[in-house]
Amino acid sequence: MELRLKHVAGLFLVCALGLSPWTFSQETPKAPAPSKEQQKRLEVMKSKGPEASMTVLHVVLAGRPFDRVSEVVGLLLERKGLRTIEIGSNPCTPPANIAIDKLAEAVAEFVKKNPIKTEYALYAEYNGNPQTGLSEVRAVVVDKTGGVVWTDRQGEQDDAMKRLQQKEPMTLSVLLAERLSPELGLNEETAKAAKPGKMASLMEERSGLPPESERAALPQRQKELREARKNLTLTVFPAQIGDTTNSASSTLLAKMITDAGLCKAVPAKQSPLLKVPRDPSQMKMLWDLARAFREYCKKNPAGSGYALYSACAFNPERWEQGYVHFVVCDRNGEWVIVDMQFSDLPDYQNIKPTSIEGCSKLAVRRLEAFLKSSIADDLRETIRTSGIDAAVVRFNELRAKKEEYNLSEEEINGLGYEYVWAKKFKEAIEVFKLNVGAFPESFNAYDSLGEAYAAAGEKELAIKNYEKSLQLNPKSQSGIDALKKLKAQ
Repeated sequence: MELRLKHVAGLFLVCALGLSPWTFSQETPKAPAPSKEQQKRLEVMKSKGPEASMTVLHVVLAGRPFDRVSEVVGLLLERKGLRTIEIGSNPCTPPANIAIDKLAEAVAEFVKKNPIKTEYALYAEYNGNPQTGLSEVRAVVVDKTGGVVWTDRQGEQDDAMKRLQQKEPMTLSVLLAERLSPELGLNEETAKAAKPGKMASLMEERSGLPPESERAALPQRQKELREARKNLTLTVFPAQIGDTTNSASSTLLAKMITDAGLCKAVPAKQSPLLKVPRDPSQMKMLWDLARAFREYCKKNPAGSGYALYSACAFNPERWEQGYVHFVVCDRNGEWVIVDMQFSDLPDYQNIKPTSIEGCSKLAVRRLEAFLKSSIADDLRETIRTSGIDAAVVRFNELRAKKEEYNLSEEEINGLGYEYVWAKKFKEAIEVFKLNVGAFPESFNAYDSLGEAYAAAGEKELAIKNYEKSLQLNPKSQSGIDALKKLKAQ
């Protein structure tokens, strides 16, 4: 399955937009071959495996240090199996555009002057320019005495960078973790044995996620909304874009919701600007928005029964840079829907919003997923009671009932993986085949089908589907790696 970072994507905002000053990427020569002393230090670090301890210094993003990006790198390494990780308290800011060997010297000098509590320290910088975005990752690991252990640079001419679909802080952090992990002695086995640790707890705290007691009623409220949708009226407030609201957006979105047959929607007469502090965590911004709208609705009950408030950001030139979040509250001001969308998620990728119209279209698509019955849920129950053959027939019946049922590529894909994990490969393959048929232009649908065939021992069919996936998306790293592994067998 194409890596979507479901557990970590969205935990920080893609904050490279508009940052100043930018660090301009240049064709820095590769680092010279490591000395015997450096090679020995690297071998010692690798031998420690998960027991090594590391401080992740503030990642320098486009010329500025960001501790939140360091936390993401720490979480990724923790999930690879590294057990002891700290986040540096003082930013390390070497001169811009120096050669990587000079960069390593600067990091070593920093650690000597600012002692760390762990055995090793990692420094990383993501460089680029305003025209092309981020285009380079440089990283250095030193030990606690300042001895250089590892250096790495990946630029636009390197294969690993070329294969990235999007070059943003999250994807570059994944690339960094993937390249560093083998040098730490981390592998698939250590990742399987990894347990949530300090980084996971920190990220959960950063997310702003409310306690389960506040979220437990959401499924029932959504069911009630779904059952009542043909008779209800939804009040739509103007979308919040940065520090302003777009007055025309409420009329546009209300019309799109009504025209889609989801429910009757009307634009709100008020145009409140909710106080939602900007934060590197998209999830925290979402839940801060949800709390602010809940408070507003309790003080200003919607006469129609339900109310929707959205917040979005978009770049007319680059669809990947933005987000669309929305919240629906009932007449009591309680949450019914709290939804987050950004560039790592399928619906966002399918619509690619670059305007308020695109953001509104995405909001309608997401609202549809909540207001209509899920085909994936129906299939799961049909497979349980009547088997996979009956489910295939049922799938085709439900696809024709577009007014009542929602077909989600992501949900069907997730259902298929439920059967992969349960080692029910016949069911998994048939479910993925349904997804491929419904979404023939989705590289991820073919990628998932290829993975199911591989798990079932159907090597040739696995290769065929991975190749189709790569035809649709030649930069899919998961597909490239899986196909290479299969052909080597």
